[in-house]
Amino acid sequence: MINKQKLYSIAFVSAAMILMLISTSGAGPFADIPNSGSNNVYNLNKSDEAIKSYDKATTINPKDSKAWNNEGLTLYNLNKFDEAITAFDKAIKVNAQNSLAWYNKGLVLDDLNKSDEAIKSYDKEIEINPKDSKAWNNKRNVLNKLNISDL
Repeated sequence: MINKQKLYSIAFVSAAMILMLISTSGAGPFADIPNSGSNNVYNLNKSDEAIKSYDKATTINPKDSKAWNNEGLTLYNLNKFDEAITAFDKAIKVNAQNSLAWYNKGLVLDDLNKSDEAIKSYDKEIEINPKDSKAWNNKRNVLNKLNISDL
């Protein structure tokens, strides 16, 4: 039997999904707010609320790779690099084919000057999505920092 807390959580996520669909469709009162769901909260400079929203989403569905990735991006933008890597790793653990999580992990690792690990993340992203010019470009930038010219 579902308890009230779980029912409220399901209702909250359902409402958030409806708002996300409205906002991404370009219709309704949220049409002027970019992105969707918790990203809207982040874009309104409410990062703490966005993280709580992602935490709620991943508590309800720990296999939501997109939510883990988005939480990682929010943490990255707050310069919480170690926490961001943890979130990206969770996204990757849930879905090893989540190319965005690999790409975003590469960004963080590059910012931390962990070049070898950043290259490995970009390589994995490129393996999944070989036509991603941003990943190729970022890999090139890391290699340039290391004075290596081979891709």
